[in-house]
Amino acid sequence: MIEHNYAEPVSKLLTIGRPGNSQGWLDYQKMGISRADVPELIRLLKDKDLRWMEIPDDLLEEEDLTEWYGQIHAWRALAQLKAEEAIPALLDNLKEIDEYDDDWYGEDSFKVFPMIGPAAIPPLTEFLSNTDHGTWARVAASASLEKMAEKYPDTKGSCVTAIHAALEKYEDNDQSLNGSLISDLMEMDAAREYLGLIEQTFKSGNVDEFIEGDFEDIQIRLGLREKRSKPRSTPFFFEGGRMVADKNHPIIRNEIEKIKKDKRKRKQEKKSRKRNRKK
Repeated sequence: MIEHNYAEPVSKLLTIGRPGNSQGWLDYQKMGISRADVPELIRLLKDKDLRWMEIPDDLLEEEDLTEWYGQIHAWRALAQLKAEEAIPALLDNLKEIDEYDDDWYGEDSFKVFPMIGPAAIPPLTEFLSNTDHGTWARVAASASLEKMAEKYPDTKGSCVTAIHAALEKYEDNDQSLNGSLISDLMEMDAAREYLGLIEQTFKSGNVDEFIEGDFEDIQIRLGLREKRSKPRSTPFFFEGGRMVADKNHPIIRNEIEKIKKDKRKRKQEKKSRKRNRKK
């Protein structure tokens, strides 16, 4: 255990425990937290010892320490306060998505940066362009820019430019990042403008087709193609935020045929049993 010396009301964040999902944030200003507390919130956000504090020997497996969630409440409070001065510390935490498989920040970041506002665009752009950062941290930065453009439509141009610039490095990017960048451009209705680059990226084979399908899927969604000319390389992909099975893919067709065959077999067996009972 470690000692904490955070001042009120920020210290209250260490006692709340597990937060709600991204749709159910607390109103931290109702807890008395204000702009005056921003420096203390940033100090909490940067407290690595607190984030990875040692687990007490007597803590049951199903129990949590409330302190573990203090930093999540801190970055949400900073977002609600639109604390632009916290952006560097928030971006530093973004790296932990890959370093520590941090799902909390990965999901929250899409909301945190747009809440702070357009001042986050230049640092997010710089972060996204840096190939030294982890794949999922860069995915989060791109998604944050996409959500920023949605919240502030007049920033769409700069957000699209940042994502396009990152996609131009497709040969050096991870497959998942390239798939996510293409997905963000699709969400921003900007894919048509960069269709040539998107096609090159798919031709390189360095795209996770599980995210948006393949290039023909992109063309169909953009109204540039009516139907597929060949089967997808993968039988599953995401569409409209949900996983979809390609019914025309050979693997799926074979599975469907097996199910139909089994169904016909069971139906025939049922008829046979009825005939036998009549005898």
